[in-house]
Amino acid sequence: MVFSSGEPVSEALLALLQVALGVSTYKAAAATTVVFPPLGQHGRAMAEALYTDGLAEFFVRSGLTYPPQTVFEGHVTEAQVFGTQSESGQPIVAFGGGKDSYVAGRIVELATGSAPQFASVYLADPVAEVLQKTAPSPLLLVRRSLDPKLLSLEDAFSGHVPITAINILTLTIEGYLTGSGPILFANERSADEPTFDVDGVVANHQFSKSSTFEALVRAAVTEAAPDAPPTFSVLRPFSELWIGRAFARIEEAFPRFTSCNRNFRLAGDADKRWCGDCAKCAFTSLILAPFISAEQAQVIFGRIMLNVEGLLPVYEELCGLSDHKPWDCVGTINECRAALALASRTPAFAETLAVRTIIPKLLSEVSEAELAKLAEDALAPMPRGALPQELYDAALKLS
Repeated sequence: MVFSSGEPVSEALLALLQVALGVSTYKAAAATTVVFPPLGQHGRAMAEALYTDGLAEFFVRSGLTYPPQTVFEGHVTEAQVFGTQSESGQPIVAFGGGKDSYVAGRIVELATGSAPQFASVYLADPVAEVLQKTAPSPLLLVRRSLDPKLLSLEDAFSGHVPITAINILTLTIEGYLTGSGPILFANERSADEPTFDVDGVVANHQFSKSSTFEALVRAAVTEAAPDAPPTFSVLRPFSELWIGRAFARIEEAFPRFTSCNRNFRLAGDADKRWCGDCAKCAFTSLILAPFISAEQAQVIFGRIMLNVEGLLPVYEELCGLSDHKPWDCVGTINECRAALALASRTPAFAETLAVRTIIPKLLSEVSEAELAKLAEDALAPMPRGALPQELYDAALKLS
């Protein structure tokens, strides 16, 4: 890992990052015993959560026993207090190219009166280039790499890793070295809903984006390095539907943002921003539909996604008409139902294929009044929780 400063880093803070990075190696064989480096009590709690709940999707989709019977070993250290967290420097805002990052940046700008410092952690140069092209301002870029030996393993398990955990701890160390303010992410309350809940087995693709993990990592960082910048999610009190409405007012981002995973990987292409086949394309088009015009949809996606027949099964998954949601970073079932119901009342999307096909199925389960209540609930902010008051107040200006 290469950071922009030659200053020493707290060994305890590096140990947390080591644990997070280690999931990529661990899942190659899914060992039954894991020995952690010395960690404090909160660090150990974070670590065990990462290797269980954080890898739930990996276990379930790989056909492995879940919950796992993993034995965790390693020394638990005493906390050492040697400083206090500072929130006075310029905050670092994590940037992933999508609507959430733009809304988080707008909130930070309203709160601080200045443009935010966006930052991204990347694996390959093509991805860095795409990130920079989709960003509204120059990015602070931190590169990480995987051991080539890991990539060359045969018969190894593969699957989802809790990447947000890696990004939080990487940017925390970057902020620690450069004296930044808080490390701010754009994780919303919707990330708390499980992706899969069947026969008592619960797995959340977005565990490392959840409020549970945010609290765990914040406590672990404070314990490991009390003078390190704290981590908050700017969007935690809000739903994906609320974020979609807020983003619809940032029209200058329409021609450049992307949330598509397929066209935003190692060989990214900033000019082909939406594949039109994946769950992220379906979800983003659905959550924005109540708040944009058909012309704006064309600018963003190059087509009307709600008319793409191949996406119908995905829209049904998003709306809870299948066994589980897509294994991806998408909103809650209720938010998706609310978004489709709202879209059905707009001239731009009322006659689209998805609306005409799925709304009757939803109305066989719930009433129009119940769908309206889902929208009302989704658009209502929750209490701020751990989010600093000034950021919460700034966010409410976008309501």
